[in-house]
Amino acid sequence: MVLNKTYNLYSPAKINFYLKVIKKLPSGLHKIESFVALIDLRDHLQITETNKTATNIKFKGKFAKSIDNFNNSITKLIFFLQKMYPILEEKKFNITIYKRIPTGAGLGGGSSNAVTIFQFLKTKFKLKVSNQNLSKIYNYIGADSKIFSDKNPKFIDGIGDKVQSVTQKIKLNLLLIYPNKPNLTARIYKMNKVFSKQGTNIIARKLIKKNILNLFNFGNDLFNAATKSNPSINQLIKFIEKQKICDFIRMSGSGSCCYLVFKSKKNLLKCEKLVKTKFRSYWTAVTKTIT
Repeated sequence: MVLNKTYNLYSPAKINFYLKVIKKLPSGLHKIESFVALIDLRDHLQITETNKTATNIKFKGKFAKSIDNFNNSITKLIFFLQKMYPILEEKKFNITIYKRIPTGAGLGGGSSNAVTIFQFLKTKFKLKVSNQNLSKIYNYIGADSKIFSDKNPKFIDGIGDKVQSVTQKIKLNLLLIYPNKPNLTARIYKMNKVFSKQGTNIIARKLIKKNILNLFNFGNDLFNAATKSNPSINQLIKFIEKQKICDFIRMSGSGSCCYLVFKSKKNLLKCEKLVKTKFRSYWTAVTKTIT
């Protein structure tokens, strides 16, 4: 890496087509099954190697207010990597993250940021990362980190650490709606009382080649807990369903962001206007899958 040269990186958000909670494990984590795809809503990251005495990380933008500049997924990751790879030990960086992905939204922004930084450092400094170390790094970042290892859609098993990529192209027009009230993932899982039998991913693998839209019918087991914690989610969904304007409306992950699926781009834009009129404080974004 050239000293003082700034590199621009982009980390994408994700959506869950469905999310099934299988059981709570003794560790306190949960075994899940899900299918996810990445979308073109992305955070913008800038990284520069400097000769300063410490790495400096700043978060900017509308969704940066709740993020600690000193205690966050990127700070922890760099410290972890520096202990693992001597070449990084004396390296210091200026990193700025322009947050376009809402926090506490179920879109995976924090993990995506950290994975993007890891992949960049791995390439720039030619880190030799064994499979064992790769697993350690992804586990350290978070259970959902492997979702962002490449742009392919994925089936998720285990605590989110077991992934199977699919090569099928998925092209969906989406409207994201975030009620500007975050959901804390740990709290939503703790509140959850809905559990499913294992096997949804098996069924979904058979359906995916016929019609990708079938996967939305499996639902999200965290929905009840999320809406109990954040009633604005249910209010939004009831309003949208009455309009009969979109093909599907679903909550991603543990929420609180919901996404609407449209075959018609015209209906998507019409719906966004309706939402902005009814829920003026809510954040919206037009996006699409990037597979």
